[in-house]
Amino acid sequence: MLVFLFEASCTVKESREDCPCALYIRLESLPLSPARILVTGEGFRQELEVSRDTVLVVRPPKSGALVRAVAGATLEGDETVNIPYGYDSPPVYLFGADVDTSRDTAAVNIVMQKHFCGLTILFDGPEGWGEPYWSEVRGKVDAIRWDGTPIEGSFSCRLDSGQCIRLPRQRPEQLLLLDITMPDRIVRSFNLGYYLEEAGFSWTAPDLEDLTLEIQLSVTALTIRADNWSRVIPLEIIV
Repeated sequence: MLVFLFEASCTVKESREDCPCALYIRLESLPLSPARILVTGEGFRQELEVSRDTVLVVRPPKSGALVRAVAGATLEGDETVNIPYGYDSPPVYLFGADVDTSRDTAAVNIVMQKHFCGLTILFDGPEGWGEPYWSEVRGKVDAIRWDGTPIEGSFSCRLDSGQCIRLPRQRPEQLLLLDITMPDRIVRSFNLGYYLEEAGFSWTAPDLEDLTLEIQLSVTALTIRADNWSRVIPLEIIV
């Protein structure tokens, strides 16, 4: 484990209230490398990049500090991870915490959380479908705030059979739609968010799980399977 020390000391004659706080930042189990760590406070900003588990020492003012960390993505303006329309989410891991630095020393442990769901869809359908089969996921989250809060915006990403895409953390109350698509038309749109909730998936879990869905389309019904859960949805149209 590496230890980086950033020294800025006070003499014995100076008031301790005017001295900065020695803030120890411990980063363990780094999910992706490198990670960017940003420490800000009143008149203070320090940005660090690390590629392994480490302990850092920085010296923010005693008025408080905000510690943020990101891996797998970039915080635009130090605030959000943005997702361009038509693309899936980056593999974003985040951490954020306000730290009390009013004493001479303080400590914070960075535990980065997974804010994306890796979704794989396996298709099976009639021979008349033709090649390729695909779907499109549409949602209402196109950015993630540094503290993990989903930000409303238009999201869309196409999936081919067997392809894995990354969905950003969602607001449970908002629609997440799955379009089942043939080469010449959309067969039907489904409330994917509702069916994921039925299957026990939670968008509010600290670390989002990855999912594999099996989708079988017949001329009368669509079947969705995930682990030990399945749902048969009658079709109102004939394929």
